[in-house]
Amino acid sequence: MSVRLRGLVLGALVGFGLGSCDREEEDPWEPDPQLCTSEDALTLYQRRIEPLLEDANPSTCNQCHLAGIDLGLFAQADECQTMACMVDAGIVDLTSPDDSVVLTWILRAEPDSALITDDVIDAEHDGVREWIRYHASCPDACPTYDDPCGAGPTAGECEIPPSGHDLAPRPFDDPGDCSDHTLELGFSELIYSWRGRCYPCHFSSHDGDPTDAPHWLIDGDCNAASLATMRGVVEAGLVDAENPTDSLLLRKPLAAASGGLEHGGGEKFLDANDPAYVDFRKWVERWAACSD
Repeated sequence: MSVRLRGLVLGALVGFGLGSCDREEEDPWEPDPQLCTSEDALTLYQRRIEPLLEDANPSTCNQCHLAGIDLGLFAQADECQTMACMVDAGIVDLTSPDDSVVLTWILRAEPDSALITDDVIDAEHDGVREWIRYHASCPDACPTYDDPCGAGPTAGECEIPPSGHDLAPRPFDDPGDCSDHTLELGFSELIYSWRGRCYPCHFSSHDGDPTDAPHWLIDGDCNAASLATMRGVVEAGLVDAENPTDSLLLRKPLAAASGGLEHGGGEKFLDANDPAYVDFRKWVERWAACSD
């Protein structure tokens, strides 16, 4: 699993995450240099984090989004590199540890069995938070890494579906709510499934001309990559909540005769009736309505 795929995350995802468990407000985090002198500080990873990365143990993150995202995706050669990978992926914030995205993922889980209970959720959250706080307090505890999450992705990890102009819009059974799951699933069905129209120039794995094409489409595992792509689209301002039809995500690929903007890759939406445009617009307007 690659850095772009993981970061993206995964999560992808972010900006919508709300905890499902009611937790009391806690004191703001402050650096604690004393942690760095503790003899057993580094055993924290072995005691509280490694079990969460093992397939045999229940993980709340397996409940989140689409088919689920597993913390084990971030496991690297050792605990230092694992933390570096999570920071690089954008799911850990060492400047504000308690605001780390991974903590919101954990709190979004729902108790659903004898294995995933409120106690399991709280223990997982508190263990990961403690680990993040340790690294935030001790920035010199680990070396730096040029590529903490490993090699980059390849487009072949998730098959690109057909994207011809003669195809019908994608089916999407919209439940009509603004839940994270609905927006994420809608993005996967209505936008990410048309990514073949943008291949290869806008793919994160693309390495070549045109060198100035933004790599906004993350490739890799389908579910995680779709979530990561959605997060990037929102953060990059490609969708306009106030004027959805003016969103760059819609107008950049649209033919100029139909109100589109100049696009170095040519016209990808022939007109406003193009099935891909119809789907893109459906999701953009849905997202905008939920952003009020």
